Amino acid sequence: MRIVRLLDTVGTVLILQLLFAVLSLGLVTAVPAAVALQRQFTDALLGEATGTVSFLRAFTRAWWQCWLLGIVGPVLTAGFVVSIAFWSSVPGPPGIAALGVLVFLAGLTSTIYLALLGAAGRQRDQAWRAWFTVALAHLVTVPLRGLWATILFLCWLVTLAYLPTLWLVGSGLVPAVIVRYTLAFPGSPELPLDDQASRP
Repeated sequence: MRIVRLLDTVGTVLILQLLFAVLSLGLVTAVPAAVALQRQFTDALLGEATGTVSFLRAFTRAWWQCWLLGIVGPVLTAGFVVSIAFWSSVPGPPGIAALGVLVFLAGLTSTIYLALLGAAGRQRDQAWRAWFTVALAHLVTVPLRGLWATILFLCWLVTLAYLPTLWLVGSGLVPAVIVRYTLAFPGSPELPLDDQASRP
């Protein structure tokens, strides 16, 4: 029974990942879809009802809570990609210095993004401004966790660059796992999959 329940949980989160992949194709819908996935992923681990209808409701709610982040996110991403590509072609100290600044800013932005996902999973009745307060306060208390989460996330992005086919099965799920098990927000009980499988 434990193995069956474990497989059921894995199947559920994969379905949630596929829903995220479809909804994030609109680009401006990627951040709200990530918020919905983070919340539904937690619900799935805790044995609560999840599925297509539940995910769509969570996505609609997240859209109204953070549509502005949905616009800002793709713009920042495109800006970083173009800027890094440009300065990497500039020889000498100016190019190296600019790349260093850009990499730092990209890492900082990634850290804040992951923390926002964690805060959104906890503050389900609040909009994105409240998420910022919770996210920044949490990062101050666990800076090493934030750094480790960022390293894992950037490694995942590099992996996607070399193996883009993994996008379909992990583009939203991997960040959700990183947030839940690395940042470990208070108020979000950590329930490993094997413990979840043993629940009645």
